[in-house]
Amino acid sequence: MARPSLARRLGAATLFTTLALSVAACGGDDGSATDAGSSASEESEQPESEESAESEGSSGEVPELSAEEFYPAVMGALEDAETFAFSTTTTGAGAENAVSGVMRWAEDGLEMKASSTGAQAFDMIVSDKVMYIESSLVGSPDGKKWIKVDLSDPNSLFGQLGKTLDPTTMFKAMSSPKELEVLGSEEIAGVETNQYRVVMDTAEFTKALDMPQEMLGSMPDEIATLMWVDADNRPHKFTQEIEIPGPGGKPVATRVEGTYSDFGVDVDIEVPPASEVGTMPGMS
Repeated sequence: MARPSLARRLGAATLFTTLALSVAACGGDDGSATDAGSSASEESEQPESEESAESEGSSGEVPELSAEEFYPAVMGALEDAETFAFSTTTTGAGAENAVSGVMRWAEDGLEMKASSTGAQAFDMIVSDKVMYIESSLVGSPDGKKWIKVDLSDPNSLFGQLGKTLDPTTMFKAMSSPKELEVLGSEEIAGVETNQYRVVMDTAEFTKALDMPQEMLGSMPDEIATLMWVDADNRPHKFTQEIEIPGPGGKPVATRVEGTYSDFGVDVDIEVPPASEVGTMPGMS
């Protein structure tokens, strides 16, 4: 299977979507912000996949990656896997949103199927740079079940959003981290991993995500992410927590936690039937 260029920007709502948008969605208020860091003390329980069970066990030493090795090693491992499942939970301001789904490398980019629960529940499919959103999220003027959105249009709102949704993008922002520290080893869902603390410059992070630079005023100067990586350089978990100014200037914390699993497992991603797909002015 041909692999897409790491520089290719594709629309896909993934755990990296939530990671990117958890930062972006908090922007817009004037004032400075401070990085709240990340906590390694909390670990969500995830079912052990067959792939994970057959991979590195709880014994043995996991080689450590340097700052220069981290980005190409992890991205190469994801490409080699070709498919993976993901889940992510974002909490903040008294609300929680969970997203789970699967992704697959394809000839023309990345394909994705995901569902979300919480205040913004949705079903979504991405294929061939087109995003299909279950219409209950946005409404459909022609009564179709799905809304079709062209993510390759840089002038549309969703086209801009699509730039942030490529799962290679966050790792691209990590390609030259300000700091990378190995905090120790930890077993995640039966797989031995190294826990890394990766500190990214916010200006470089927003640039990699093509976020508006004016958002920098309401974001921390640095963004710290904890990531757990196994002996095959595959990520299994990440956490991130930041504080931004809320109403009245009071800090509001947003926490994101995500997991990766089922590397290389066959996935079923099909676009909806054309008869069920409609369009909405300004969205396609």
